[in-house]
Amino acid sequence: MTGRRKANSLDIEAQKIVLAELTELAERSWDLVAALRQAGWDQVVPRINFEKSFGQGDEVLEYRRAVVELAKVGLACPNIRFRLAEGSAYTSPFLRELRLRRNEENNKLFGTDDVPIWAREAVTCLRRMALFRYSQRPEFERRLRDVIADERRRRVHEIASHVSGVSREFQDELEQPARFYRAILEREAKPMGFAYDTARSDIYYVALTTLIDGWDLCLTPEPLVWYPGRGDGHARVLLSLQAAGHRRCPIRKAKWDRVIVIEYAELVRDFDQRYLTFSSLDELEAIIMARAFLLSLSIKEIETRLRAGLCKVL
Repeated sequence: MTGRRKANSLDIEAQKIVLAELTELAERSWDLVAALRQAGWDQVVPRINFEKSFGQGDEVLEYRRAVVELAKVGLACPNIRFRLAEGSAYTSPFLRELRLRRNEENNKLFGTDDVPIWAREAVTCLRRMALFRYSQRPEFERRLRDVIADERRRRVHEIASHVSGVSREFQDELEQPARFYRAILEREAKPMGFAYDTARSDIYYVALTTLIDGWDLCLTPEPLVWYPGRGDGHARVLLSLQAAGHRRCPIRKAKWDRVIVIEYAELVRDFDQRYLTFSSLDELEAIIMARAFLLSLSIKEIETRLRAGLCKVL
């Protein structure tokens, strides 16, 4: 894009305005779960089904609606990464009503001074699950082990179905996989219009960029974390708006008023945790692929909505 505007900083109120444009994306949350499943990325399913299993009838519908509203909160809050003091940018009337109902019930049952932990959940399914965990812990843990085993089986299947085998070219780089990460991220992100950004990258930190009205839409990792004692690591692919002249990296070192993290993983319940830990390069490739696929389902709408938000504040 030519004729770019001068880079600007955005205060918290401006960031809230920009991010508010993304909340409607959350209405597609369950469609995205279905799209992931159809494409063979379904590790989120066992945990979601486990949570839903504690509800009946309208309680499951309440859970499904709450998941959508919680995704909106995750998308619209500008302070998740920087722990700013201004609080959440989005208030969901639906969640507020659930909390009011919970408070009224708890006041009748427990008073105001001694509410047990399990009773603090506002969503009925999650409240009943928390009670089950508290009151029948051995059975809860048995059922949860089954869920975790199912997730692991699905991960093995995903790896077998999706990974390319390119890890053989990087087989000695598991503990320092920056080259491998760049190769896979570039491959997966190129169809979305991202290109390698030399100004924002170094040997350990990969940044891919596309342009939006004086701001760059960047796709980067939080620095890959590797735990030698455990033999595994963590990988997240972050999407962020960064002022065009901003070069401070990684995200945790960025200037908060010149970077806005777009928490796209919030669109699907439990996605961020299921596609996080890797103990092999094939697992790392699968994580990058899954995260890129989820982003690809919404990237055009994200760009359109971000442009609309930026036009309101620049």
